[in-house]
Amino acid sequence: MLFKSLEILCLRKQKDFKEEASMAVVNTILDRLCGLEGSNFTVTDVKVFETQVTWRIEHKDDPKYICPRCEAVHNTAFEKKWIKLQDTPQGFKRHIWYVKRARVLCSCSLNPIVEKMDFRSKHHQMTKRFNDYIEMTLCSKMFTVADVARLFKLSYSVVYKIDHEVLLRLIQEHEIPDPIHLSVDETSFRKRRHYVTVVTDAGRGQVIWVSEGNRKESLDQFFRILGPERCAKVETVARDLHAPYASSCAEYVPHALQVADPFHVVQRLNDTIDECRKELSVGSALRVGKRRLIHRMNWLLRFKSENLRKDQFKSLEHLKRVNEDLYEAYLLKEHFYEFFEFKPSEINLAENFLVHWVVEAYKVQLASLRKFAEYITRNTDQLLNIIRTQRSSAISEGINSKISVIKKMAYGYKNIQYFMLKILQRCGALGRNWQPEPI
Repeated sequence: MLFKSLEILCLRKQKDFKEEASMAVVNTILDRLCGLEGSNFTVTDVKVFETQVTWRIEHKDDPKYICPRCEAVHNTAFEKKWIKLQDTPQGFKRHIWYVKRARVLCSCSLNPIVEKMDFRSKHHQMTKRFNDYIEMTLCSKMFTVADVARLFKLSYSVVYKIDHEVLLRLIQEHEIPDPIHLSVDETSFRKRRHYVTVVTDAGRGQVIWVSEGNRKESLDQFFRILGPERCAKVETVARDLHAPYASSCAEYVPHALQVADPFHVVQRLNDTIDECRKELSVGSALRVGKRRLIHRMNWLLRFKSENLRKDQFKSLEHLKRVNEDLYEAYLLKEHFYEFFEFKPSEINLAENFLVHWVVEAYKVQLASLRKFAEYITRNTDQLLNIIRTQRSSAISEGINSKISVIKKMAYGYKNIQYFMLKILQRCGALGRNWQPEPI
């Protein structure tokens, strides 16, 4: 009877030992799933519900509390408190951690401070791996801040702060590549003359710099950061004929060819023709009927002749009878487009073309057209560089369109620093090689 009792007792102990070993294995697996291996914490309970999974995480036996500032180890805690952290969701279920964290009294601080928890995000009530997952999603350029907030059921402000934080961190490590062909343009940040200067590497097709304002100092800042050695490698700078940008390029890259942008030149020519029309339709000595006719030809004068309909050609013939000067201005505008068809081997012909065009423009008795002729005379070298290099700032105009889409998607930006970072992220290489922040 005694031996039988001892046998039963041994079997029970073996069963308890197996259960304890099995539980230890389960706890190890759960800790590994949560990334708690080697930490001061362990999973004590897991509950699965229809829409979420809750994890109960507490300190291990005989815990050591580590100060986050000086890394000092403490055996006792000042107080303990349950906190709620959100973890990376799995499928359609949210994962919520209930963590019992401690505060310690350390000599490096006058007040109790929260112990070091490597698995927790620095600034938000979520785990670090969930914070990293949101950063990776935002840096993929496939989602907006509002999209990520809806996807993970977070508040917009939290995702916005995470996005701003990761961009500020990435810009500290961002390196400007060595550019050879630059394209410089300005784009509006908000109404009432708030601009940012956008510098694009035309060879790579990426934005490499954004600075506040459209003054000379805005572009000077880029060249100073680039340094004299890398500035010496720049061969061409395509830009609109904005005087502050011209002064900056002349100071830092005087050897580089400054190329005018055909888009802005043609835009200014169209505006000039419109000014000529206004000059005749408002306040001129023409009769009222003729002024009304000229006033109605706003869009007709902007069209290229190849895009006109038959009835519009008749209107132009009527304009010739009403006012020959405006008709001559329109013909000069059409003739000017031929300048962009010259090849680099025909540079002398292109220069003669401009001289002849300016002479013909001065013959027309319209003040606005004469101003444009003076503009061509002042910037003849930059215009001829279009033919020499066969380059333009078309890439900048395309990027400006993309920036407009970014602004519309966000319904505008209040923080200009964040706006410039988003341009570098969406139109440049910022965040392309994202890596999680080291612990």
